[in-house]
Amino acid sequence: MKKGMIKLKDKTDIFYEEVGRGENLFLLHGNGGDSSYFEYNLGELSKNFHLYLIDFRDHGRSGNTKDKLTFDLMANDLNEVFEKLGIKKSHLLGFSDGANLALVFSIKYPTLVNKLILNAPNTRFDGTKLFSKILSICENIFWNILPFFKRNKRVASLLLKDLKVNREDLSDIRNNVLILVGSRDLIRLGHVKNITKYIDNCKLIIVKKVGHKFARIKPGLFNKLVIKFLKEE
Repeated sequence: MKKGMIKLKDKTDIFYEEVGRGENLFLLHGNGGDSSYFEYNLGELSKNFHLYLIDFRDHGRSGNTKDKLTFDLMANDLNEVFEKLGIKKSHLLGFSDGANLALVFSIKYPTLVNKLILNAPNTRFDGTKLFSKILSICENIFWNILPFFKRNKRVASLLLKDLKVNREDLSDIRNNVLILVGSRDLIRLGHVKNITKYIDNCKLIIVKKVGHKFARIKPGLFNKLVIKFLKEE
């Protein structure tokens, strides 16, 4: 496994890892997490793909020289990572906010994306269930009443933001897309189904008795579904 730092144009350091052989596949973690989220998936997926993992700006081992954090900014970061590593095209697999980032990136930079796997995406704050909404609001209140912890405040604020993605943007996606969601997910199934119907080449799989962290709870099944989708013509 190769690890290192990529310095962006604004001097922000982005941590990355790469492992495996085959077609390129980026694994994008969720809010407040880092690349280690996929630790149970690397072994099997790296047998089939050349995996790239990053810690988003303000997450994990990555920095942030700006006093803001948005999905648009992170999509531009990912584009710079592609440029720095000489990647012309890659599959994207995103979990939660990583799925949201994958959506934004594929809309902004469609020529760089092959197939797209979205695990528990939500384009709007109201796409989450009530309990999740309460947790997100409480997390934001907690970090904002503290005098420091600007990084945590910026990361938590993403939970409350709607994506700047509309129906027309979803309809313009020409990639083959797989959406994975657990029947007990924090994301409302109705919201996920609504995303699915606006993307032409989109397949939705609802996994029974699985919550938000599907990739960690049932990594064997998760890996199997990912490999099957990416390998099929």
